[in-house]
Amino acid sequence: MGKKEFLKENRDDLTGLLDKHAFIEWGQELIDTQDKQVEYGFVFFDMENFKLYNINYGYEKGDELLVEIGKILEEIFKNQLVARFSGDHFVVCTNSIRIVPAIVEARKRVKALQRNINVELKAGVYILDNDKIDVTRCVDRARMACVSIKKKYDIDYKFYDEELAGTIQRKQLIIDTVDEALEKGYIKVYYQPIIRSLTGYICGWEALVRWIDPKRGVFYPDEFISVLEEYRLIHKVDCYVIEKVIAKFSEMKRAGLKAAVPVSVNLSRIDFETIDLISYVGSLIEKYDTDKSIIRLEVTESVMMDNPRFIQEEISKLRENGYKVWMDDFGSGYSSLNLLRAFQFDLAKIDMEFLQDFDTSDNGKIVLKHTVSMLKNMGIHTLAEGVETKEQYDFLKLLGCELLQGYYIGRPLPLDESMREVEKAGYKFENLNYRAFLDLVGETDLLRQNPLEGKQDTVTENDLPLAMGLVRKNKWRFAYFNEGYEKAIKIYGNENMEIAEAMINGDEKWPWIQKNDFWNMCLLAKKSGEAESIEFVENGHIVNMRARHIAYDEETQTDAYLVSIRLLSNYLNESYESKVKIVSSYIFSFYECIDVFGLDGVYYENIYLSNGSVHVRDKNLKAKEMIESLCKNKIHEDDRELFYKLMDLEHAKENHMYEPGGVKFDLLRISDANGEYVWKSVTTRIISIFGREALMSCVAEATQGMSNHMSEFMSYDNSLINKINDNDYAFENILRLVPVGVFWKDRDRRFLGANQMFLDYYGLETVDSIRGKNDEDMGWHINPEPFKQDELAVIKEGKVIRNVPGECIVKGELRRISASKQPFVIDGKIVGLLGYFVDITDDEKVKANLEALSNTDELTGMLNRRAFDEIVEKYINQYNTDKTDFAMMVFDIDKFKQVNDHYGHMFGDLVLKAVSKRLKEVTNNNSVAFRIGGDEFALLHQYASKTELDSIVQDFNYKIAKIKRIGKEDIKVRVSVGVSTYKETEDKDRMYELSDKRMYEDKMSKKG
Repeated sequence: MGKKEFLKENRDDLTGLLDKHAFIEWGQELIDTQDKQVEYGFVFFDMENFKLYNINYGYEKGDELLVEIGKILEEIFKNQLVARFSGDHFVVCTNSIRIVPAIVEARKRVKALQRNINVELKAGVYILDNDKIDVTRCVDRARMACVSIKKKYDIDYKFYDEELAGTIQRKQLIIDTVDEALEKGYIKVYYQPIIRSLTGYICGWEALVRWIDPKRGVFYPDEFISVLEEYRLIHKVDCYVIEKVIAKFSEMKRAGLKAAVPVSVNLSRIDFETIDLISYVGSLIEKYDTDKSIIRLEVTESVMMDNPRFIQEEISKLRENGYKVWMDDFGSGYSSLNLLRAFQFDLAKIDMEFLQDFDTSDNGKIVLKHTVSMLKNMGIHTLAEGVETKEQYDFLKLLGCELLQGYYIGRPLPLDESMREVEKAGYKFENLNYRAFLDLVGETDLLRQNPLEGKQDTVTENDLPLAMGLVRKNKWRFAYFNEGYEKAIKIYGNENMEIAEAMINGDEKWPWIQKNDFWNMCLLAKKSGEAESIEFVENGHIVNMRARHIAYDEETQTDAYLVSIRLLSNYLNESYESKVKIVSSYIFSFYECIDVFGLDGVYYENIYLSNGSVHVRDKNLKAKEMIESLCKNKIHEDDRELFYKLMDLEHAKENHMYEPGGVKFDLLRISDANGEYVWKSVTTRIISIFGREALMSCVAEATQGMSNHMSEFMSYDNSLINKINDNDYAFENILRLVPVGVFWKDRDRRFLGANQMFLDYYGLETVDSIRGKNDEDMGWHINPEPFKQDELAVIKEGKVIRNVPGECIVKGELRRISASKQPFVIDGKIVGLLGYFVDITDDEKVKANLEALSNTDELTGMLNRRAFDEIVEKYINQYNTDKTDFAMMVFDIDKFKQVNDHYGHMFGDLVLKAVSKRLKEVTNNNSVAFRIGGDEFALLHQYASKTELDSIVQDFNYKIAKIKRIGKEDIKVRVSVGVSTYKETEDKDRMYELSDKRMYEDKMSKKG
């Protein structure tokens, strides 16, 4: 075939331009016959937001746009090689002299074609430097330059340079060694825990991939995943991960391990195109004799952008075959909402970007709130990733976001290590048989104005005070409550939800008159399937409570209820209040006499009297005197004993406690206006009036029917209750409120318990985090020996230790404490110890403010070089004592001088702060971080295994790689890391030199 025929045959069907095959053929001929006086350049064009254009306007309009772009490029690069490679990718080979003005002109004309979608033409350029290289490599270099400016709207084109050259070499290394890495196990599966916010239990893991080559170093996920996707090799890694996960967790499940909760694995678009996922995963399920519930399949938004119809069909097939499919990174792109409309998912993982600037801006919180509500109303479960602080955790739980994942809960680690870490932190694992029930409960949208009703109400300013309770074996436990509910229960004078829980469960310390009515309301709600309510008066408030039954689990016999509580006086409008006043005046007419008797026996007041002759004349008597007068002058002598019992002020609260609604009722013979004894009803209840507790008595003449049944009421027997154990209550409150960390241990120095201040200080969720462990297990002392010896002296010798200073690591910071301990004695024997401590760090800072300032880096708030020199000596002393080894990590920001030169020193300071923030996030109670000076940072870490060190470095680099923008600038930050252990050198200076050397080796490796 001749050249002309070849050109005719190899044309793009849509645009009429050269196709890829023809361009490579002609481009290679140009390179081979290149005139030394002519310099050629290759330009790779890509349309920014073209996929979004297709989604909004349809593929037909998208094709029309591509045809127009082809015409523009052909006109601008007249008589040059112009081709359409695929999709929205165009390639040009032209004289280098005219490249830049031609690109500018092309962008201008394409811009004029766009609709409402901001379509941008990006260009990458490679200038041929007289080397006789393959045309494919020229195009690849131009494409690399183009890809490097994607999503950077202030950069129109990019020339290929040395930095990109290093990137290409790195890419080639990834491609060449991936098979070896899989075969030799250099690619490892790490697991990050996922918890259910409702219970705080671990309900799943995410499988994440890490590549650690013993010779070539670490390849980071954001680096190698994109390369393997580009060259359609990622399915090898994904298949490897899927099999590893199914093999491991099927084995764990058969062994009955609680940690065998479902694992989510990530899928690439290439997986759908290169393998039959249903057949592949199904074969593994059969091979390892397990079930589909063990695995979840995650699909990112980007997977669905190319060939969405095909992907949509494949996702539907997976779900039809019983697999749960999750949408990953929801909200990270422009088309997330459109994708929800077109695709069906079981769960959406809300992108961590919403949590950026959490502490400084409410915008992300508002978006999160409405996102969670929207997803639940679409029947899609919710998971928030990137949770890094307790504040974020509490906020997301308040929104009702079902599942949470992030460094606050646990970092990605090898499975055994991750299991140890979550166990150390006190987390428990979810019962698999309980999952379906909790999933059902989690579907409830707690952000509706009234989630107890079946449909959405109009949103108002008032948030409904709302709680969720789980009931098992007739015991109520609050699994969720919002701020409004917590405030509403203060009408009882209590601020603790644990007390509210105890009141519902009939705890003798916290008796509640409405307890039976509350349980009856819940049972009726379960039976009717509707929201049921009760109303009562409490401390002068009209209270409305509503309950709706939302789920029942047959396996564990657990019910879930939504409960709201409203103080109606807070919600009534002016018109309604007027009606209440009118109706209240008529209620008085039901009675002939209403009296109020202070429980102190002194205060008395007549509130309402229809006829003065039915009462005693003297109204100035004290409460007990009035009762005596009424009994003597108005009550039939056969009913006086019953009247005294009914009006017993000393025991009034006890007598009314278990009556329905707290109301007592009796029929007595009382003299009327004519002095004749008639049957009258006497209704009493305890009220609060202007801060006084009082007994209200309402008297009305009985009906004829009531008179005929007197015998039933005469035999009425009052209920009794047990007295409150004031001592136990006082002890609980002392532990809860005392401003020191209190703890108690057994004779083996193992924790038995601690108060809330102790748990809050160390950032622990529950006492289970420490129970059965000693200080060494927790790892929060650089040198635990002094603490150990003090405690042994207390337990074995009965010594009392007072205000002994010491140091502990708390949330990555070295803190000073003062501890006191004494024997815990029962029946004359020492059974353990009781201790408390106070943090004296701030006190010492006040005393030695200059010293504190000299140890702190002013810009980042981290410890500085001086503090580093002091603290490393403590680590060395501990090593010399018991050989506890530690690592020194040195971090240095790559090309930081260029950052300062290009953006200025103020921006450089922002970069330093951003890096320090990420470094603080990866520290834990065994680590201390420092800014040594300039752009250099360090971290000291006592370790049990070398994988801990790899994990810290990987997590740090992963967080750094996530930095895309600082301030108002798009920027890519890279940090080099060097690690050494003290055991390698047993010398502080040589250890630092070794870490520094390895850091520079890491820096040089990035240059290729």
